[in-house]
Amino acid sequence: MKKILIGIIFSAIGLMILFGCASLQTFLSGSTTNLTSSSLAAASALRAQGITIAGTREGNNWLETPTKISGKILSIVLPVNGQEDEGIVPFGSGRPDIAPAQSTLYDFDLSQVTALHSPCISLKPGYTGGTCSQILMMFGYFDVEFTQGSTAKKIRFVYGATTPYERGDKLIYNPNGATTNQYYWYSSVEGFVIETATRPADAAVNTFVRDFSDPVRPVMHYYLLGAQLRNNTDYDGEVRNTISLVKNNVEDRVLTFTVNFDVQSCVVFTDVASEAAFQALTDAELIQKFDMKQNVSQWQSSNLYCSISFESRSKY
Repeated sequence: MKKILIGIIFSAIGLMILFGCASLQTFLSGSTTNLTSSSLAAASALRAQGITIAGTREGNNWLETPTKISGKILSIVLPVNGQEDEGIVPFGSGRPDIAPAQSTLYDFDLSQVTALHSPCISLKPGYTGGTCSQILMMFGYFDVEFTQGSTAKKIRFVYGATTPYERGDKLIYNPNGATTNQYYWYSSVEGFVIETATRPADAAVNTFVRDFSDPVRPVMHYYLLGAQLRNNTDYDGEVRNTISLVKNNVEDRVLTFTVNFDVQSCVVFTDVASEAAFQALTDAELIQKFDMKQNVSQWQSSNLYCSISFESRSKY
């Protein structure tokens, strides 16, 4: 799994190395990227009718569909397949591969439509483009909300170096019935430690995200998260598993990308093999066993998918 995902990330790094160079052509048409999730909306509608969204077992893990995912995002990258150093950054830092810690982050909430606007797009000299079947994103963190029985829970999953957190951190909101309305690390030595205190040395983390390293950019403060595209509505109205980012569709045009995330059953509790075992987890166990599915299974079966509705229109 790590080799597959890291290979994809390395190819994206090659793309991003060129972004931000003085020789890039920049046009002011700009781009709007809308982030949303119809799977969250559908699950919310069912819950509003009193219908329980059941969790499912996969192997020795327990999967849940979240009630909400929100947080902070740094950049979105759309790579062009099969061509080295080709693609566009429709939103955020044009060089997310070298973005410093504490970079500017932007709010998003997948339970509604979050519109992210970039006033300009840059293309490298000689850009021809092509088809895109993946999306690559850099986040500061996810706040993932779900229910355990009738109790609402929320865990923060950290993908970037954002004070006071370190990449890979997992924190839980109001553990054990606390009413401080703040997040807590979990330490096997200190127990729950509030985020306004000193981060414990043994804080619960996702080690894969924490330890990710790129030999070209050995100090990457933000982890690249990828998703496969499917059932996209392309610029011409046709439904495809790709979108067409050829030069004529991109250069000096007004671009809109509506990215619809499928997050059904994306929350994983590792080594929890039944509904009863999940319901019995304490908050200390929840935070340690919590993960996102794309981090615990191969890229091809991660269940992290997006569909993009792509519009390209003349600015004149």
